[in-house]
Formats: sequence, structure tokens, C-alpha cells
Amino acid sequence: MPAKVTPVFIMVVFAFFMGFSALAKAEVSGVSPPFSEAKLFGLPLNDLSVSRLDNQLNSMGLRSYPSYKDGVVSYSLGPEGILGVTSVTIYSNRSGYIRQALLSGVVESKEKRKALGELLIRKYGDPNEGVLNDGIGRSKWFFNDGTMIELHNTTYDVSLMYVDESPKVATRSGKIDVEALSRKN
Repeated sequence: MPAKVTPVFIMVVFAFFMGFSALAKAEVSGVSPPFSEAKLFGLPLNDLSVSRLDNQLNSMGLRSYPSYKDGVVSYSLGPEGILGVTSVTIYSNRSGYIRQALLSGVVESKEKRKALGELLIRKYGDPNEGVLNDGIGRSKWFFNDGTMIELHNTTYDVSLMYVDESPKVATRSGKIDVEALSRKN
């Protein structure tokens, strides 16, 4: 069952896009875009935990679908979505950190597909790979922190993939804290 679009979600999306208009003004004035890292719903993608993203999405009024696969969580962005992008699927590693986030939807409006590509250009600058012609095309942006964004919006099936090439992995030190164990008893 799709999540209900709440007024909080609408306000967050509005604020999200208002921030992009400020980016457009900065670009016109010759100031470079302020973001040099991939951000997913306002959070830096590098070493982003699923629980932190889930808290962010819950604050926006979004709830995840029941999942039957370990490491996969899906959300609905409502029937209209964000510029036609209506679903988000999060893939995580065993430590609970995001390795990939896929935003997708069927976007029949060429204007919305163009706006999505232009939005990314305003936010992150020209792509490192690929070409966007008036916001439409296939492109990739690479960041120094090991993250990447890939956009495909040449057809109605639009996808926007955020990737953390090396997400954080919880490790064990291999040491036993004898004092902590003795205090438990």
C-alpha cells in the first residue's frame, strides 16, 4: 500500500526545490555550486546508514514497504513523486550502510525529465561522464569521497542511482575487554 502524502512531506519537497532555485541564482552570478558531495534527501551519501536515512524519510512522512529481502528497503514518493520519480529502493551492506539508492518512475512529461537533469546540473555542475542535452540524457557525476550519481532520463523510464563505492563496514577489533566483561557479573 503506497504511503500517504502528508503536508510535512509536501513542505519538505517544497523546501528541497527552493534550495535548488538558490543554486540556480548562484550559478548565474558566477558562483560555483556549493555541493561537492552526493546528497540523498539532504544527507551526505558517503557512509550513510539506513537507519539515519529512514529517520529522515520518516520525518518527511514516508514509510517503507514491508521487505522480504535482507538489505533492501523500498519507499513510495506518492503518486506524483518528485518530478515524476515515484519510488526509492535502498540497497545496503550487512553493516547497515547504503551502497546504492535507486530512484525511479515513469515520467511521460518531457518537461519534468528536463527539469530533473537541469536540477542535477545546477546542484552538482556538469557531469563527468555522458551528455545532457537540455537536461535529457545519460550522465554520471563522480565525487572525491567515493560516491557517484547516475541519471538515465532519455525515455519515460527514468532512473537516478546514487552509489557509495565503498560503504562503511562494521569491523570487530579482535580484542576482548576483560574489564567490561567482569563488570557485567
